[in-house]
Amino acid sequence: MPTFADIQEEIAGMLSIPDEDLSPDQRTALDAYLTELAKLEADKADAFGQFIRLQNAQAQACREEARRLTAKAQATENRIARLKEFYTEAMRRNGLHKVSGGVYTLSVRKAASVAVTARLDDLPALYRRTQTTVEPDKALIREALKEGVDIPGCALVESYRLDIR
Repeated sequence: MPTFADIQEEIAGMLSIPDEDLSPDQRTALDAYLTELAKLEADKADAFGQFIRLQNAQAQACREEARRLTAKAQATENRIARLKEFYTEAMRRNGLHKVSGGVYTLSVRKAASVAVTARLDDLPALYRRTQTTVEPDKALIREALKEGVDIPGCALVESYRLDIR
């Protein structure tokens, strides 16, 4: 079975034959062959379109499954946090710092963390950290390049995209 590219090359080859070089019988045979190639081309386009549609559906199903599994992981993590809190409080209420099992040992230790309840603007500057990210403004660069402005290290790059409807 010829590939899509093979079909395209064959059609281009057939269309490059000048009409004046063909007899009426050859012209009829060429037209029939071109019709056959057009049918093969249409079948390939349909098969490719169907394949892409199925692959898109599979990708979407994978994304939905990932969302489902992410939600399931979050529920499990929440359950772990609740159980750890329950065990921590039970051990603290009973004055236990350490409980050893056959394989695992549970221990409770004191930890300190910072809770910031003030608005960021109300914190003294000494206790604030500023993070700055710098990135190219591609929309602005694109417009400038289209207007002929030379920007070192930047270029308009043409690409092609296949739409399937």
